[in-house]
Order: sequence, then structure tokens, then C-alpha cells
Amino acid sequence: MLWLKLMLVILISEIGERAMCSGSGPVPSVKESEKTPYSLPQESLINDTSDGCNRQLLPYLDENGMGVLTVNCTKYCTGDKQATDVNGNPCIFKVKQAAKPGKVKVKEGSCRNGTCVRGSTRPPWRLVVLGKPSEED
Repeated sequence: MLWLKLMLVILISEIGERAMCSGSGPVPSVKESEKTPYSLPQESLINDTSDGCNRQLLPYLDENGMGVLTVNCTKYCTGDKQATDVNGNPCIFKVKQAAKPGKVKVKEGSCRNGTCVRGSTRPPWRLVVLGKPSEED
């Protein structure tokens, strides 16, 4: 029964994601969705385009300064092509909602052959304040 509920949640999230992303490029597969923090609001992410390929980044600020984490180690390119992000780029390995609204906890990994993998050590949870849409005057 639990397995059925899990499959239903994944299916509903896929359908919802397809509806939200129609016309904005290919939708990630179920496997990618499990590793991709689909619950992150789009206004908190930075769209980075280079060489005709698009990837999304989550900016953060901590005691060491500013940085960005790749949301998905697969970049989507024009013509329904895909490319992998550079091996070693920091990425979001896990994400979960923080206790306070507007914040998430993420574990950092590194891109390896198009997949975000955890290193040999267990990374600590990093608290990230989600950005809000800018208001234009």
C-alpha cells in the first residue's frame, strides 16, 4: 500500500510538473525528479544558458560567501538534446523543506557524468533562504 501511495505521489508530481513546464523545454524523467528538487520555486532559481544549453542554479549565501548549486547535472539544449554538466560542479544531492517557510535544507554533492553524487564524506545540511520574485515599480 505504501509503495502504491509513493507511485501515486510521483505520478501526480510528474503531471503537475508537465502542466507547469509546458513550453519551457523537456520535463525531467521520474528518476531525475527523485533527485531534482522539483518543489523549489522557480523564482528562487537562476536560469543559466550557454552554448545553446540551459541549466538551473540555486544561489546561496553562507559563512564562506556566495555560491550556486546546480539543480540538475543534465543540461537541456535546443533540439531536444541533452548535455551533462561539468564533472565536479557542486549540485543539490538532497533537498527538504526547512522548519521555517521560505527556507530549504540542501545537501551538496558533485556532478559526475550527468548525475549528482555524494562525496566520500557526509555533507552537512545547508540552510538556504529562497529568493522571492522581484517587484517592478
